[in-house]
Amino acid sequence: MNQIWPYKTIMISLKRILTFLVLSILSININAKIELLDRVIAVVDSGVIMETQLNARVEEVLKRLNTNNAELPPLDLLEEQVLERLIIEEIQMQIAERAGIKISDSELNQTLSRIASQNNLSLEEFRIAIEQEGDSYKAFRATIKKELIIQRVQRGKVGSRVDISEQEIENFINSEEGRSELAEQYQVQHILVSVKSGLNENEINAIKEKAQDILNRLGEGESFEKLAATYSAGQKALEGGFLGWRTSAELPTLFAETVSFLQVGETSDLIRSGAGFHILRLNDKRGNTVKFMDQTLSRHILVQPSEIRTENQAELLIKDIHRRLLEGEDFKQLARQYSEDPGSKMDGGNLGWANPGDYDPAFEKTLNATQIGEISEPVQSSFGWHIIEVLDRRNEDVSQDEQKNRAYQIIYERKFEQELESTLIELRAEAYVDIKLNT
Repeated sequence: MNQIWPYKTIMISLKRILTFLVLSILSININAKIELLDRVIAVVDSGVIMETQLNARVEEVLKRLNTNNAELPPLDLLEEQVLERLIIEEIQMQIAERAGIKISDSELNQTLSRIASQNNLSLEEFRIAIEQEGDSYKAFRATIKKELIIQRVQRGKVGSRVDISEQEIENFINSEEGRSELAEQYQVQHILVSVKSGLNENEINAIKEKAQDILNRLGEGESFEKLAATYSAGQKALEGGFLGWRTSAELPTLFAETVSFLQVGETSDLIRSGAGFHILRLNDKRGNTVKFMDQTLSRHILVQPSEIRTENQAELLIKDIHRRLLEGEDFKQLARQYSEDPGSKMDGGNLGWANPGDYDPAFEKTLNATQIGEISEPVQSSFGWHIIEVLDRRNEDVSQDEQKNRAYQIIYERKFEQELESTLIELRAEAYVDIKLNT
């Protein structure tokens, strides 16, 4: 028998169906609105830039400008400026992807540790400080990783264009500018325990005792940075008392006279001036000074990932070369055949004499751990995979070399900046870019 549905039941069912349809329509509209919250604002070759990326970067810039109490530009002009920056970054990131450029976790952690150290913090303290500011440490890591990749691209694209002759270096050293830039410089830390005017002798003695106590605590191994931030009235107290690199002429006369007699790592006695009692520490010095340094003579074979070679394939190749070396094959021949370091390849991988700090940290760590005449295990640096052979070590007067290296670095940085601007303009012009910001 066919069941006859009551009218009320039919109406309830109809209401439920209508309710479901209304809710479904609303859900579609809501989802559509959510999707509209983000949109493509620029197509860059094979990639895109989203509106959320632009907004996030604009917020970063505005935050930085507000922190520095800078006058804010019109928002539309700022957006255009930021978008252009994002486009250039996207172009470089695509170049990196095609070239197989990657940053390992170990290299990233080393970079983050250096940044933390520059802020007088451990890596964990640095992470906590970032999160306390309301920022994401994960996002910060991603930003630094992106910057390292872009730096690698720029070195590859621009570095090969920078050409510096020996004559340019000599001309710079002998110029007035060069003599000024290359003059003896000191890296100094400073603590000031201030003395206000009008104090009597007893009050001044009490302040002197306080300064002496700080000096004693430094002698016992307490952190200069911590004591400077806690007690110093100096302008750089919150930066750990670091004054940066200064020539004698850039230091107060009283400081210059004291620093010139300090050994690197040594702390001065109390220095009295009209402002109070000063404590100085000489962390390092450079310039026209006699300097001996432990140097290492080595050669290497470099294998890099590329558009046609994956990271895994590069690792397998370097391991195969290492096996052949241990079996007795000639290092020079294998370097000439396989090494992708254009500066040393044809010389059998010879790197010449090098000072501490000349190489990538991962490379240098392995170099220092390898004995004379030994061949290292394959090691990965920011440039690729290496095999290193240590040929000799010596302690050498590097005063003149240091001067030339500093001159070279100054000239290189100037030329690099000039070439970088030209290169980025070329890359931007060659790329396909469709801006949809105002559409």
